[in-house]
Amino acid sequence: MNRKRLIIFGATAGAGLVLLGILGAASYVAGQRKAAAFSLKPTTAAATVAPSVAPRSLQAACPAPSSNQRGGELWVAGAGTQAGFRAHEVFMDIRLPHEAVARTDSVAGQMLMRRVDGSHVAIQNGCFAVELNTLTSVDTLPGMDAHDRDQFYPDALETRQHPFAVLALDHATIPIFGSRPQHLTLSGELTIKGTTQPVSITVDAQTVGGGVQAVGSMAIDARDFSVHVPGEGDSPVAVDPHLTLEFLLVLSALPAAGQAD
Repeated sequence: MNRKRLIIFGATAGAGLVLLGILGAASYVAGQRKAAAFSLKPTTAAATVAPSVAPRSLQAACPAPSSNQRGGELWVAGAGTQAGFRAHEVFMDIRLPHEAVARTDSVAGQMLMRRVDGSHVAIQNGCFAVELNTLTSVDTLPGMDAHDRDQFYPDALETRQHPFAVLALDHATIPIFGSRPQHLTLSGELTIKGTTQPVSITVDAQTVGGGVQAVGSMAIDARDFSVHVPGEGDSPVAVDPHLTLEFLLVLSALPAAGQAD
């Protein structure tokens, strides 16, 4: 009789633990807030070309062509431009997946485009730089502070020696931007920690308020850039080194050479 009661008690306790585990997992999942991807945001406001407020060192990472080198329109990144990354991570004490998202608005750069015909333009030069030391987590973790991981970025990316990530676009001929989003696939070279690798970039772009908005992303393996993510040894979190880099560009056109006041 006592043995029967013990078996019943053990089964009940086991079921209770399973239920607590399910409820805990459900609470964890419910407590997460997935950061939304960048999207095109229509506006009626007219785009204006304003002096860049980016630090000179950031601007110097992507120097703009001089006016006598242009021969086309120079589209400059302005207010509202952002860049960042997404990474899949698993916490050892929870064993449930989470998507880490970090972003920064410390971005500078431009694209030089020349009209080819009535419906196409050529990207003659494109360069955008991101200040890595300013990356800030924007996702939400239940019972944790996602910003705790921000202290990891400077060491992992060696921002003292390599403060910027730089994307240089390859030459390409693309349709002229219009009021409807256009889907593009561009190629370029990405430099992180002094290592440069070819990348393929997917972009959706459209004209907005006299300027151009573009959202895009590219997939990279952090190991290709000698970036070591947490997950080795006794690390409490494991991060998948396959990252998604994403951006929102808000571009305004400067006059072509010979058209400036």
